[in-house]
Amino acid sequence: MAYKHLRGYASMPTYSHSRLETYGNCPRQYKLQYIDRVEIEEFEGIEAFLGGRVHEALEKLYKDVRMTRLPPVEEVIAYFDRVWDENWHEGVNIVRAGYTPDNYRELGRKSIAQYYEQHYPFDASKIIAIEHLVFFPLDESNTYWIRGVIDRLAQAKDGTYEIHDYKTSGRLKTQGEVDKDRQLALYHLALERMWPDVKDVDLVWHYLVFGKELRSRRTAEELKTLRQDVMDIIRTVESDRDFRPRESALCDWCAYPEFCPAKKHGMMTSALPPNKYLEEPGVRLVNKYAEFQRKKLEVEAEIDQIKAALVKYAREHGVEVVRGSDHKALVRVYSGLGFPGKDQPGREELENLVRKLGLWERVSMLSTVGLAKLVEGQALDRETAEKLSALGRQEDRPWVKLSNLRQDRD
Repeated sequence: MAYKHLRGYASMPTYSHSRLETYGNCPRQYKLQYIDRVEIEEFEGIEAFLGGRVHEALEKLYKDVRMTRLPPVEEVIAYFDRVWDENWHEGVNIVRAGYTPDNYRELGRKSIAQYYEQHYPFDASKIIAIEHLVFFPLDESNTYWIRGVIDRLAQAKDGTYEIHDYKTSGRLKTQGEVDKDRQLALYHLALERMWPDVKDVDLVWHYLVFGKELRSRRTAEELKTLRQDVMDIIRTVESDRDFRPRESALCDWCAYPEFCPAKKHGMMTSALPPNKYLEEPGVRLVNKYAEFQRKKLEVEAEIDQIKAALVKYAREHGVEVVRGSDHKALVRVYSGLGFPGKDQPGREELENLVRKLGLWERVSMLSTVGLAKLVEGQALDRETAEKLSALGRQEDRPWVKLSNLRQDRD
């Protein structure tokens, strides 16, 4: 591969789909892996290990096919077994309980056999490149560079270019998901840079476990949007100063738990026996805090009940000030616009409208009180206020202020 502007830019910050995906999944993992380059013991998820060996077997198959040699399926599977044994190491990690390396190995064999049967004799398209490295800038100023590897680049008999990608994932994406997939669309951009006369390009995903092939295409406008979106993501990455951890199910596959502020304490305490665990200072503080939070909620619920009773009493007796032994309560009820709270009917519709109107941040993640103040305070244009008011309702807002009677006397 030769790009006119490649030499001299190798030192520029380079991004890949997997690198950007890592940031999207967890900014802290991104920092540990790509910025801090934290050294860890050899670690690899079994899923990644399986995918690597299957890719090597299919790479060998298509290299043979390109050289006009068609190996039998038994030979391809034997090659898979060989590279499995050669690359196996103690750092291969299996997260899912109940499965052994042999289970994953057999899954690889079956996936290869199924793929071989479906595509034999492998002459549907002309092979252009196998495991092909692409490296190109997204912008004219050569500031943002993308790197990736195309599993197989081919050309169909009608002239259409095909970018093939092999997936050993246990989850089959929908057509809608692949139509929005970023990885192969980036390779489409690379292809247009390599050969400006490229017109028709098919993006092809082979979900080997399921024996399923999904295809997608991108319009010129979609590629333009993709280019801008990826540059925006890179700018976000480069402006990030905190790299906050983002906990999810993917944490089980992370190689850096002992360095992660969201997981480090769990790693520190997981090996402690029960009697030592409960005495660990951090555990004690959290347990104490949780206990007081529970008591606080109980007290707040009781306060709300008393407040409601005070409002009812004031209304029934036509008073605004209710006196106690040492304190008095000023009780008033204001009428105003109210909106459905969390888990109430109409909440989802309200949230969708608020997001659509671009008001999400302004009302602090949809504080209904804050939203009502925006509408009633005439801070919004008439059309927006009317749309929101249609989802609200007039309601009473009790207000109770407690003061010390002795302070009044003083």
